[in-house]
Amino acid sequence: INYRKAEQNDAASFKAFVESEFGDRWLDSIENGFLQDNIPIFIALVDNQIIGFACFDVVRKRKGLFGPMGTSLSNRVQGIGYNLLHHCLREMQEKGYEYAIIGQAGPLEFYEKACNAIVIPRN
Repeated sequence: INYRKAEQNDAASFKAFVESEFGDRWLDSIENGFLQDNIPIFIALVDNQIIGFACFDVVRKRKGLFGPMGTSLSNRVQGIGYNLLHHCLREMQEKGYEYAIIGQAGPLEFYEKACNAIVIPRN
């Protein structure tokens, strides 16, 4: 599995992957990522085919928000999401972020185990 930052020439195939695996609910956020000079999206590839991704700073164009993230159904439970998450968190740390927020995390147990995430009550 090859992990790398997404590039402009990945946009069409990446959006097609996201739409086919997860529907269109994340496409606006994905587009926000491709509008940035330093695209805050990491992708996982096998034989040059995208099998997973993770983003940050793309949801509502807000800084410090992690997500969305997803792995193709046939490639889950192999550590791909874990690796993509940590690529993003490492870059966020290098940018000087003290913390990251996952607005609509699921499953919570994954994030609790993968990076010691804690739930912050809304009220």
